[in-house]
Amino acid sequence: MIKAEKILNEFLSRLLDDRFFADIQLTRAYPNAVKPTVLKNTAVAVGIKSIELDDNAVYENVKAGTFSVFADVFLPFESDKTVPEAIVFRICRDVSDFNIVSINISEIKANSLAQCYIMRAVFTFNNELFFGGKEDE
Repeated sequence: MIKAEKILNEFLSRLLDDRFFADIQLTRAYPNAVKPTVLKNTAVAVGIKSIELDDNAVYENVKAGTFSVFADVFLPFESDKTVPEAIVFRICRDVSDFNIVSINISEIKANSLAQCYIMRAVFTFNNELFFGGKEDE
């Protein structure tokens, strides 16, 4: 069971605990804006893409379903082009116990405004979600 309000915190904390990401900037995603400086290092921005759930238990109130977290990988133009795939596979390893049911990875695209390559990976998980209740108040 995962507390719904902590999905991103849990996701990010798993990555921050992995030394693989020591030189990669990890952050929550914010609305796109033109960055005033050129990206120097690889960065990963994560956010919630969607949550779909329903009560699928008989005579109980159990909220379970799928939730999707996206990870946008930003890579400076002069970087090794295999880095985004390595990052995605490492994320899979770090969050595998969340019960991954699908991964959708976009092709790497050059973004002239951001002056970097961008690749999006969407991780979909199937799990029970908890939204709080009397014992959490």
